[in-house]
Amino acid sequence: MLMQEVEEKKYSESVESELPISPGRAGMIVFFSILLFMIIGVMGRLFAESIWGQVEWKSPFMVVEIFIVIPAILIIRKYRFPLKAAFRLNPVSLDIMIWSFMVGISLAILGDQLDRIIQSWYPMPVELLEQLELTFQTTYAVDFITLFLIGTAGAGICEEVLFRGFFQKILEKRMHIIAAIIFPAVLFGIIHVLPWLIFQITILGVVLGLIAWRTDSVYPTILIHAVNNAIAILFLKFATPKVESLYLKNEFVDSKIVLVSIAIFIFSITRIWNKSSKKSDTEIAGPHF
Repeated sequence: MLMQEVEEKKYSESVESELPISPGRAGMIVFFSILLFMIIGVMGRLFAESIWGQVEWKSPFMVVEIFIVIPAILIIRKYRFPLKAAFRLNPVSLDIMIWSFMVGISLAILGDQLDRIIQSWYPMPVELLEQLELTFQTTYAVDFITLFLIGTAGAGICEEVLFRGFFQKILEKRMHIIAAIIFPAVLFGIIHVLPWLIFQITILGVVLGLIAWRTDSVYPTILIHAVNNAIAILFLKFATPKVESLYLKNEFVDSKIVLVSIAIFIFSITRIWNKSSKKSDTEIAGPHF
């Protein structure tokens, strides 16, 4: 057992510092990962409805989110490369995680305002909007809790390790950092399919990419992604007319709330930036989260 651990340590120390995968091949892996995710989801729903008719429970079809990372995991394993290094699973300080949480809250509000502005210029069809709003309107508590966990933690982990961990990290080694951040962000926006959402989701992807690069970790972006989704889901599910009257003004987010969110976002990003420094995968300073 001891000899095996010594051999594994020797291998870990001698392993290449990066995956021997080109940006083009990495892009194809991400593309087929998304395709696999969509195919399994659609086929699963069609199969279930062909047997049971209209299916009331929605969470089983969201579980396919985990399939989005399977192709990347298989490729990484093929090269015997550590998953921790390939997916940028590097520890960061607790301070960075706290400020990331604040970034997640502020981005959820600012993203909502941007979405409302875009909708005022280029409105989404009412039928489609109602369908999106019904996604999390299940009447079963267990179903909603499962949907919530998959839509927050599940989406945050699976999408961030694939886009900001695997894909962006490979691009960073071979192209300018701006391009390395923008390409995954644009693809991240496109996979959400709906043209009314692509711009704001791409902006979110750029912010997440900057933070992943600066901290050399996906843990902050996983938290930001999860918090952003959690606020959106909870608002869709539980917002009452009274809550909306406090939050909205003439169908837009109240300007005072927007200004506070901008201030929180700028301050939190600054704190993350100052507390992070570009180091190797194993040299993130500070107490570990």
